[in-house]
Amino acid sequence: MKNTGVPFNITIMDLSKEKLSGLKPVSSTDIMGSSGQKLGELNKLTEKELSWQGANNISSNFNEDGLFSISIFGRIGDKERDTRFSYVDIKTKVFHPVIFRTITSLKGLYGDIMSSKAYAVWDEETSDFVSSNESEGSTGYHFFLKHWDKIKFKKTGSLGREDNIKLIEKFKHLALVNKILILPAGLRDVRPGAGNRLEFDEINDVYRSIIGISRTITSTAENVNSPVLNYSRYRLQIAFNEVFNTLETMLKDKKGFVQSKWAKRRVFNGTRNVISSMNTAKKVLGSKHGSKATDTIMGLYQVMKGSLPHTINLIRNSYLSDIVGLDSLGNAAKLVDTKTLKSDMVELPPTVKDRWSTLDGLEKIINTYQDPHNRHKPVIIEDRYLALIYKGPDQTFRVFSDIDELPEGFDRKYVEPISLIEFLYLSGYHSWNKMKVIVTRYPVTGLGSSYPSDVYTRTTMVGEVRHELGPDWKPMGEDFVAVEFPKKEPFAFVDSQIVSPVRMKGLGAD
Repeated sequence: MKNTGVPFNITIMDLSKEKLSGLKPVSSTDIMGSSGQKLGELNKLTEKELSWQGANNISSNFNEDGLFSISIFGRIGDKERDTRFSYVDIKTKVFHPVIFRTITSLKGLYGDIMSSKAYAVWDEETSDFVSSNESEGSTGYHFFLKHWDKIKFKKTGSLGREDNIKLIEKFKHLALVNKILILPAGLRDVRPGAGNRLEFDEINDVYRSIIGISRTITSTAENVNSPVLNYSRYRLQIAFNEVFNTLETMLKDKKGFVQSKWAKRRVFNGTRNVISSMNTAKKVLGSKHGSKATDTIMGLYQVMKGSLPHTINLIRNSYLSDIVGLDSLGNAAKLVDTKTLKSDMVELPPTVKDRWSTLDGLEKIINTYQDPHNRHKPVIIEDRYLALIYKGPDQTFRVFSDIDELPEGFDRKYVEPISLIEFLYLSGYHSWNKMKVIVTRYPVTGLGSSYPSDVYTRTTMVGEVRHELGPDWKPMGEDFVAVEFPKKEPFAFVDSQIVSPVRMKGLGAD
């Protein structure tokens, strides 16, 4: 494997006196001043200023040295409240979380020494700590820092370990810090909750913990490096790590908190999407095939996950109901033999029956659609096709279970095993475009950042309009038209959220 060098191209910030000269530190754990935490009336909140007006104006009640101070961060509603940082002077030194994480990954004993969980002695020959016992060894944050500059980290030939050692060596001069930055108040601000109570982001509790611990430390040269502070320094380290990990999780790639945790857990049945602008042109004016300016186009996966309970109900009550026998107590399923294409009654194992009949099982089926490679593959149960589908040259379709059902005059070459994308889309094609959604783009910057909308569901970049055939193999009428029947174009799927051009400005999109 080729070594690509140190996988860390962002410098640890040096919080020098010059860089902090224009910032006022936070030194109080109190949120409000002596006037208390009573809010003004919530109905006096103005959209323009985003501040509470009246005799009990919350802005004037913030503690001047606290985490929401007006003098430190700016007034509620001002842009500077979203950009002005502050810091906490912790009066002693702890490791930057990146360095702490890297050090402890090289040797677990290092972390145990700092947390006072293990005893060790310093070995001058190897320039490293060696495990010991309580009677012969020492422990604690102070003991580790006393020798940490002299550690010679053992190399084992592992590229990952060598990269970690290089990272430590590169930033050794910035490894220890005594100032911790605090996010602008606007990014973690107080908000009114139920019963006129204050609510705020959980990261504020961690900041308050850091401030509280630092206030117990007196800033004399002897005290800040005293072994007496072992417990306090390690608590500061853990709190600093928690702040860093929270922010890293929020911002780290598409699997991070903002797009994965927040959008998935905090918004019930919400989905995240990359947005793009809509082409509002239509080949035929007034046709059902195509979106309107009042629509938001969404991919099939996003629609299914965003309306999961409804989606599962649609699947259970569509073609699957007759095929797997959801209403029966037995495990028999009417599947299709892959060689003869004839109907085959199969006894399903209980685990397979559960996968295709229970809520959890069907959700797993929906989740398999997330991988584009699965979408055009035939749906197979117990080495048999789930069903067949006829896709006629006259833009018709029918789902059925036995090739012998194909009437005379219908060409067999238009018959295929039903694919995953066809099965899922057709299970709800009557309903997908009848749903309503609230579209919100974060961060919210104004009224245009959130709007109600109709849904227009698309499957592939180029879809077809196909009419469903009934048991008599004749069109079932205008209420049975799949307006975005998927075409077999590998990997040409719609997976973004496509909004009307009139919404782009309000969303802050370009």
